[in-house]
Amino acid sequence: MENDSIHWVVFLDNNQRCLLFTDDMSIATNALNAVELERFDLDIVLSISSIGLSLVDDIKRKEVAYTSLASSGVVWEHRKVKGKKHRAFTHAQTEIIEKTYQAYQNQIKAISDASAIQSCFDLGKILEVDFATMTCSRPFKRKIRRTFQPGVWFQLKTSPHQKQIHLKINSVQIDNQMIDVMFPVVLARVPPSRSVMAETVAKPFCEVSIAQRMTSPLFTQFKYLAVLIQEFHVKVELPFVFAVLDVLFPAAEMSPDLYSPEKYEHDACIVHETLTTTVKSQSTGGQRDFFDHLHLSPIKMHLSFSLSGMDSGASVPVGGQVIHLFLQSVGVTLTEVQDVVFRLAYMERLNQWMSWHQLMQEMIIHYRGQVIKQLYVLVLGLDVIGNPFGLVVGLTKGVEDLFYEPIQGAIEGPGEFAEGVLLGVTSFMGKTVGGAAGAVSRITGTIGKGVAALTLDEEYQKRRREAMHRKPADGIESLARGGKGIVTGVVDGVTGVFLKPIDGAKEEGVEGFFKGVGKGMVGLVTRPASGVIDFASGSFDAVMRATDATEEVERYRPSRLIDADGVVRPYVKRFAEGAKMLQELEKGRYAKTDLYIAHANITGSKSLLIATNKRIMHVTRNDILGHLKVDWVHTYDELSEPPVLTPKGLHLSVKQEKKRVLGMFGGGDNSKVVHINCQEQAE
Repeated sequence: MENDSIHWVVFLDNNQRCLLFTDDMSIATNALNAVELERFDLDIVLSISSIGLSLVDDIKRKEVAYTSLASSGVVWEHRKVKGKKHRAFTHAQTEIIEKTYQAYQNQIKAISDASAIQSCFDLGKILEVDFATMTCSRPFKRKIRRTFQPGVWFQLKTSPHQKQIHLKINSVQIDNQMIDVMFPVVLARVPPSRSVMAETVAKPFCEVSIAQRMTSPLFTQFKYLAVLIQEFHVKVELPFVFAVLDVLFPAAEMSPDLYSPEKYEHDACIVHETLTTTVKSQSTGGQRDFFDHLHLSPIKMHLSFSLSGMDSGASVPVGGQVIHLFLQSVGVTLTEVQDVVFRLAYMERLNQWMSWHQLMQEMIIHYRGQVIKQLYVLVLGLDVIGNPFGLVVGLTKGVEDLFYEPIQGAIEGPGEFAEGVLLGVTSFMGKTVGGAAGAVSRITGTIGKGVAALTLDEEYQKRRREAMHRKPADGIESLARGGKGIVTGVVDGVTGVFLKPIDGAKEEGVEGFFKGVGKGMVGLVTRPASGVIDFASGSFDAVMRATDATEEVERYRPSRLIDADGVVRPYVKRFAEGAKMLQELEKGRYAKTDLYIAHANITGSKSLLIATNKRIMHVTRNDILGHLKVDWVHTYDELSEPPVLTPKGLHLSVKQEKKRVLGMFGGGDNSKVVHINCQEQAE
């Protein structure tokens, strides 16, 4: 007894544990925090630059999906000379410093005399850096460094009575690597909008932090468990889902034991169990742990879904028939949803005993309730009505940026104020004019899809999908494609009246002839109408893209090339790019019969030389329409001798020319010299 305070200490388990009884709050607090003041005896840090995971269907020889955990771009940071904490430069400063640093590196490679290399650079009125000493002398004296954020960063700290885990994933992206897709990127972080106050270094896409106390072998105490996920988008189309299911759960492996006697007996036992027994077993199952503070961050998800690309005769994997039947019954025009925003509230639990099974059940109940409350967003986001919910949200954001960005810029300075005015006006125009044009484009696009379905021609619908999925580079290309679509629709409609009956008679005889007559008469009306509607949809889409300042996420890399033997070899980007060009060439005409071998850039032009296992061809990219055009093509049987490598390039001796482009190639009448500077490509 001391100062009217009572302290009792009882030692247990051979003095390994003790109980403290006291009425002094400060003593109890110090004893409780003694664990947190322990020195860590183990500190592990794991940093991985990037990880790539490829999902390949080696039977069908195609890459289905590619998942990447990528690092950030280059980040320039500064710190005080005697300090330890680094701070990032602004976006504008980072771009200027990086551009100058690359020029400095080029000097080092080109100049052998080190004294002649310029290392100090004056980057405008407010920035001066010296790359030799990695210092900054203006606007402040600082040490600078060039770094990046790794794709995966993991840290583990342990002491006798506590454990800390910290995980950061910088970026997660899942790409749809199949051909003829509407959404090339399935999952990715939404790029941050341009703002005066935007941070140079983006926050990690996912961050997990756990502080765990190990005070008892009977349970685990989590002082802190938090999960943070940044805003992201999910864009899914049904053929991609079925392709993934087909690879992960092949029908040959699922079918035999799908309805096995053992599974039937297991299901029968569950059915005959009483409800009380089931609830009791679920509630008592698993060890219960104590959570002082559990926090799961709010989730903001942009959802897009499409049924397009699913042919009526396509095979559906086991387990997908129900989904396919439901979506087909709803109708193609009612299953197109683009950029519907779901906002799910955070989940938090304080000072609770829970097993991990109970925690998972509470998470499911919480997020399921959040989704049900926002089902109206899904209905108002249908393309058939122009996604009015997205339009209203965009208008609100545009008005907010119009006033908010200039104010934030004015706080920073006059230069930032001018930048804020520009960003605010750009955002306002993009959300209002671009948003309205986008709504009309979605409506007309959905109508055009329905009209195209009325043609009853699967091949025409497939060509239309391929054309719609190729995003134009600018407004001129969009208008050119639209005009070409109208002309093609009229020509196909008129010629279909004569060709469809002939094709039908060849396939099904008399019955096919009359079917062809019907298809030809329907196509005479629907194909020109579909072309006109697609032209209107493309025009409004061009307006939306011209006014939209947001950055569009692209595929991380082209789809993998898999040879005829089906062997999955290490990824080579050049081969992947060449195989992609072969797929685009004349709407996949050569890709159906040929296998890509190699390609080379032709010196002094935008042309390419592509070699397959059957032929060699000279192609040029059309700047207006954006597609590849074949200038000439020769099979290997048409060559009188194997190609010869000369100092000027590749010499081809042709028995008989099919098509010539005058003035581009040297040699005689039956020979061509293709100018290729790169010796490796020519070989």
